[in-house]
Amino acid sequence: MNRKPNILAAFLVLALALLLTACGAGGDRVVRFAEANLGSGENIAIPGYEKLDFAAGKTAQTVNLKNPTENACAFVLTLTLEDGEALWTGKALSPGEAFTRITLTRALDAGEYPATLHYDCYTIEDNQPLNGAEIQLTLEVK
Repeated sequence: MNRKPNILAAFLVLALALLLTACGAGGDRVVRFAEANLGSGENIAIPGYEKLDFAAGKTAQTVNLKNPTENACAFVLTLTLEDGEALWTGKALSPGEAFTRITLTRALDAGEYPATLHYDCYTIEDNQPLNGAEIQLTLEVK
C-alpha cells in the first residue's frame, strides 16, 4: 500500500514539470526547426529583418529569430535601441534553432523604435569568434 502514494507523488511531479514546460515558465524559448546541415563554414548566412512586431507594455515577446541550418557556427543575438540600450541578449543559438519567445529587459510603450539586431558568430567546436553582422530594423510596438 505504500507504493500508491509514491506513484501518485511521482505522477504529480511529472505532470507539474510537463505543465511548466508547456506553459513556458518564463524566459526565452528556443526551438529546433530543422536538423543542422552544417556547411563548409566559409560563408555565414545572416537572416535579415526589416521589422519586429512587439506587444506594448510587455517584456515577453513572440519572435522567430533563426540560425539557418547551413551555418557552421553559433549565433549570439543582441537587440539594442538606437541609443545603444540593450533590450535583450540571447544565449548561443545553434544552426537549425530559433528563438520563438524572448524576454526584454523592459516593456516598451506603443510606437516605432529604430533598433539594431547584432549577430556575434562563434565556432561550434571551440567557441572562437568569427565575423558578425548588424541588421538595422524597426520595432513596431502595438
